[in-house]
Amino acid sequence: MPASRPTSSPRPGSIANRLMLGTALIAMLCFGITAAISYREASQALMDSSRQTMQSEANAESRRVGADLAAAFSTSQALADSLVVQHATGTLTRATAAQVLQQQLRSHPEWVGLGTLWEPQAFDGKDSEYVDAEAHDATGRFMSYWSWQDGTPVQDALKGYDVPGDGDWYLRPRALKRQAVAEPYNYEIAGKQVLMTTLSTPVLDKDTFLGAVTVDFGLAALQERLAALRPMGEGHVELISPGGIVLAAADAKEIGKRRDDATTRQILAAVAADKPFENFEVDDAGNVKAYVPLRIGTSQERFALGVVVPYALITAQARSLLWIILAVGLGAALVLSASVYVLLRRQAIRPLAEAVRLSADVAEGRLDTALPPTRNDEVGRLLESMQRMRSQVRAVMAAQGEMAQRHEAGELSYRMDAQSFPGEYGQMVADTNQLVGANIAVTHRLVEVMQRYAVGDLSQDMDRLPGEQARFTEAMDTTKANLRAINTQIRDLAGAAALGDFSQRGDVVRFDHDFRGMVENLNTMMQVSDDNLQQISALLRAIAAGDLTARMHGEFHGVFAQMRDDADTTVTQLTDIVGRIQQATASINLAAGEIASGNSDLSRRTEQQAASLEETAASMEELTSTVRQNADHAVQANTLAANAAQVASQGGEVVGRVVTTMAGIEASSKRIAEIISVIDGIAFQ
Repeated sequence: MPASRPTSSPRPGSIANRLMLGTALIAMLCFGITAAISYREASQALMDSSRQTMQSEANAESRRVGADLAAAFSTSQALADSLVVQHATGTLTRATAAQVLQQQLRSHPEWVGLGTLWEPQAFDGKDSEYVDAEAHDATGRFMSYWSWQDGTPVQDALKGYDVPGDGDWYLRPRALKRQAVAEPYNYEIAGKQVLMTTLSTPVLDKDTFLGAVTVDFGLAALQERLAALRPMGEGHVELISPGGIVLAAADAKEIGKRRDDATTRQILAAVAADKPFENFEVDDAGNVKAYVPLRIGTSQERFALGVVVPYALITAQARSLLWIILAVGLGAALVLSASVYVLLRRQAIRPLAEAVRLSADVAEGRLDTALPPTRNDEVGRLLESMQRMRSQVRAVMAAQGEMAQRHEAGELSYRMDAQSFPGEYGQMVADTNQLVGANIAVTHRLVEVMQRYAVGDLSQDMDRLPGEQARFTEAMDTTKANLRAINTQIRDLAGAAALGDFSQRGDVVRFDHDFRGMVENLNTMMQVSDDNLQQISALLRAIAAGDLTARMHGEFHGVFAQMRDDADTTVTQLTDIVGRIQQATASINLAAGEIASGNSDLSRRTEQQAASLEETAASMEELTSTVRQNADHAVQANTLAANAAQVASQGGEVVGRVVTTMAGIEASSKRIAEIISVIDGIAFQ
C-alpha cells in the first residue's frame, strides 16, 4: 500500500484566497473589455464579408440564368442569319421557313412558342397572294408563329404586332435593330395564365430591317429554380424585370406584379447603368439586400437579380462570436485564478512536501517529474541531492536507450561505457553489456550457420545451446535435415532423367509447404517429359513400320509442341514424296510396255524394211540401254522410299536424295519419249 503524501490547504481568509479572488475580478474585467471591442470589429468584418458573399452569389446566379436564356437568343440569332442567307439566294419559300420554325420548336420543348414576322413585301414580294391565307392576316405579309397545343406544334397568325405596348416584341427590335427582351406578361395556355417573356432578334440584311424572330420563354421553371435557392443558408433570391415586374420573390403573391416604390426605382436605375445595388438598411421584414445586373445575350435590357438575407443571420454570427469570446474570457479568468491559487499554495504552504513528492516519484520509477526552482535552504539542498540521484538513473536509462537505437541501426558491436558511471551504477551497466553480448553472440552464430546453408554447405551444425535457447539448435537442425532431403530428391530425379528414365517420382509426402511444392513441380516436370517423349517414340516407331498416317495427339507446350509440329510436317512430306515416287514408277512401267510393243511392231516391220535395219538396230540398242537405266532409277527410287520410311528422323536428307532421283527419272523419261518418236518415224518410213 503506497504511503500517502502530505497535503495542506490554505486557511479561510488567507492571502492565497484573497489573491485568487482579486486576480479573477481583474481578469474578467479585462476580458470583458476585449470582448466588447472584438464584437464591434467582428460585426463590421462580418458585415463586409456578408456584402461580398451576397454579391458573389448574386453574380454567380446572374451569370447562370443569363447563360441559360442567352442560349435561346443564340438559337434565334442563328435562325435569323439562316433566313437572311436563304432569302438572299431566292430559294426560301414561306412553307420552308414555317417548317424550319416548326422543327426548331420541336427541338426546344421548353419554349412556349417560336415565330417570325417580316416587313410588308420584304419576304418574297407576294403579300397580295397571301391575304387572309392560312396563318396569315389581312396584310398578307409573311408571318409564322408556332406554339404548343396538347403537346403538338400549332401554327397561328400573329396579332397586335403594330400596337405599341402589346407589339413591343416586334416594334422595339425594328426601331433599335438589336436583340430585345419584352417585359414579362401573362399569357393563357391550355386555360391557365402563364407568366412569360419574349426574346426578339431582328432579321437584318446589312442595315436593312426585314423582320424579327421571336422566342416565347415561360418563366415558371426559372421561378422554381430561383425559389429553391437559399443564399447563406436562410436567404432567398429576387428577380425584377427592367419595368419593375417581380419574377421571383419569397412571397409568391408578388410574382407577376409591378413594384414602383422608391427602393425598386433605385435598384432598376443602378442595374440599368450596369452597376450593383446594395441596401443594408434593415427593411420591415428584417432583411438586407444586394442586387446585380442580369443581361440576356446582346440585349441592352438589364434585369435585377437580388440576394435577400435576414439581418439577424449576419448579426447572429457576431453574437455567437461574442459568446465565444465571453466564454473563453471567463474560462481563462478561472484558469488564471486557479493557477495563481495553486502557485501560492505550493510556494507558501508546501515547501517541504516537494522533497517528499520527488523521493516518492523516484522510488516509484517516475523520473520525469518537474522540479521546483532552486532554493537556497535545506529544502533546496535536499532537492539538489535528489536531483543528482535521479540524473544518474536517467543517465543509465539514456545509455541503454542509445545502445538499443544503435543496435536497431545495425551497430551490434556498440556497448555502454561502464567506467563513466560511479559505484553500483557502473556494475549494473557492465552486467547489461555482458548479457547483451551473450545474446548477440548466439545471433551471430545463427547467421554464420545459415549463411553456409545458403551457399549449399551443409557440413556445419548449430552449437548445442542450453535452456530455452535449445529451440534455436533444434530449428537449425531441422532446416539442415530438410535441405539435405530436398537436395537428395532433386539429385535422384536429375540422375534418372540424365539416364533417360523419366518414370521416377519424388516423395511428396516427405515434405510440407514450399518444399512439398518443389517436389510436386519436379514430379510434374518428369510426368510431362515422360508423356511427351512416349508420344514422339510412338510416332517414330509407326514411321519405321511404314505407317505414314500416324500423328502425335494431345496438348503440347514449348519445345514439345515444336517437336510435334516438326514430326507431323516430316511425315506429311514423306507421304507426299512416296506418292510421287509411286506415280513415277507407274509411268515408267507404262512407258516400258509401250516400248516393248513398239519393239514387236518394229521386228515385224524390220522383215519388210531391210534397208533400215542398221539404224533400227542402233536405236534398239540405245533404247535397251535407256530402259535398263530407267529400271535402275526405279529400283533406286523404291530403295530410297523404303529408307525414308525407316529413317524419318533424317527426313530432310532423304527428301533431297529422292528429289534428285526424280529429276533423273524425269530426264530419262524425256529421252525415252524422244527414242519412241524416232522409232515411230522409222516405222512410218
